[in-house]
Amino acid sequence: MDYFGNHKINYSEFLAATLDVKVFLNDDKLSAIFNQFDTDNSGYISRENIVTALAKMGHEITQAELDDAMRKHDLEKNGIITKDEFKALFLDTSDLTVARNFELTNQ
Repeated sequence: MDYFGNHKINYSEFLAATLDVKVFLNDDKLSAIFNQFDTDNSGYISRENIVTALAKMGHEITQAELDDAMRKHDLEKNGIITKDEFKALFLDTSDLTVARNFELTNQ
């Protein structure tokens, strides 16, 4: 998962690694993953939820990565990622390309 070899897994590397398993994902598995990020059981994922969830996994996310993730995946532009937006993150092939190429295009 550490594509750049910097001994840290950033958000885009995490997404790229998890997106490769999309063929194994079903609604139950996507819901379970969503629930890992919905750390306050609000029914949506906020910026704070992303930071908390990644911290629990031992990973940090920069403000720039967080801003980029929200810009790309908060499709309704309301400051949260809904369950439907989260599913689109995993199932939409255009999002897969964006996630995998994030670091390469933003260096």
